[in-house]
Amino acid sequence: MSNCDALAEFLRTDPRDVGCDLALDALHAYTEMIAAGENPEEHYPGLATHLQSCCACSGDHEALLRALREFGADESL
Repeated sequence: MSNCDALAEFLRTDPRDVGCDLALDALHAYTEMIAAGENPEEHYPGLATHLQSCCACSGDHEALLRALREFGADESL
């Protein structure tokens, strides 16, 4: 990837995107809200935006959601 390609990719990033570090910090709460039938996009709009553009974080989110649905949440944590 050239410097021009990297710059073009960076400039296409939605300014509301919180990035991977912040997304991963709140991913559990976001996913638990979905599992509970709530709308987390109202509380975490930047995370919702990030999940639309980041395959890695989106994959983590889907795996966590599957685990919550299969095994349920551990209320003792």
